[in-house]
Amino acid sequence: MDVRITRWYFKLLYVVGAWLLGIPVPALLNALHLPPAAVDAVSWAVSLASVLLGARIFRGRGEPVAPPRPWWKMTARPRLSGTLGILFAVTPASAAAVAIAAALGVDAAFGALDRYTDAGLWTGILEITALAALYLNSAARLRRLPALPAEPKFRTPRALH
Repeated sequence: MDVRITRWYFKLLYVVGAWLLGIPVPALLNALHLPPAAVDAVSWAVSLASVLLGARIFRGRGEPVAPPRPWWKMTARPRLSGTLGILFAVTPASAAAVAIAAALGVDAAFGALDRYTDAGLWTGILEITALAALYLNSAARLRRLPALPAEPKFRTPRALH
């Protein structure tokens, strides 16, 4: 059975659930006494998988529900893909700047990096850079397609009043 999420509140629930799933994973792996680099790698893999799964099962207004999305399509709209791509691009750029500052001996940068191993930090930077590239590619390709119907402004459904 293929799952498709079309309502914004279920998408929000998915995002919050995926974020909450990322909290116990490192704790469980640490309890199993795995090396810190392995904990970081598995944690990043879980977060990457949750984003990629969400991109496959979310559907926008006017987007066909049943067929699978093309591999390159991360959202239904070019503007949303572009915005997310930029946000994902800013994160690794700032993390890389902090890591470089720490490598150069800037004391303030060390505190920001305490929770990461070197391998985990660079794995995370590579993961988020890959997500930025996927979202920006999606935005560029979506701009070449015919526009979907306009999204309505957010309104709370009557069932949630």
